Amino acid sequence: MRHNFAVTGEVYSLRPIENGDAQFVVELRNCAELGKYIHRGAQSSSEQLKWLETYYARANDYYFVVEKKASQAAEGLIALYDVDETQRSAEWGRWLLKPGSLAATESAFLIYQFAFDVLSLNQVYCRTVEENRAVVSFHDSCGLKRTAKLANQFVISGKSYDAVEHSLTASDWPKIKTRLQTIISRFSRRKKPHE
Repeated sequence: MRHNFAVTGEVYSLRPIENGDAQFVVELRNCAELGKYIHRGAQSSSEQLKWLETYYARANDYYFVVEKKASQAAEGLIALYDVDETQRSAEWGRWLLKPGSLAATESAFLIYQFAFDVLSLNQVYCRTVEENRAVVSFHDSCGLKRTAKLANQFVISGKSYDAVEHSLTASDWPKIKTRLQTIISRFSRRKKPHE
């Protein structure tokens, strides 16, 4: 949906996706370096623009571009969607970062901050291809709880994959928030002299 939310961190920020980002999305989703667990999606800017029009019409779907604050250079994409107003829960995903980007921890932190501190949700969950061990391990290392194993959750390039579901509740968010802020602050202090 069209929204005006922006979330700013120490090094990175999230801003609403717009039509001008169509080519960036196509290039990122089709980047071979990102591996085999990516839904490739639109193959042209015009196809991506059509997808964005359907996205703008959907309620409870917040899609962001991850940017480096200092340069406003696009580093990736992330979204919070399927917001359930009754359960006050949502899924986060569509998470892609350029090869070599260092935005993983802070972009995850910012989507949680948006979910809990802006939208006041009770729970956020994410689903990852089980074989994508690096991303499953990332969620484990952030302190999220594994809440389910889902059979045949994804079909990518004609192949079915099981998923691991991780979740974070509003009651656990303060502890995870502190943990992630410590990692981000340590990282940003190390990086600032080189920027």
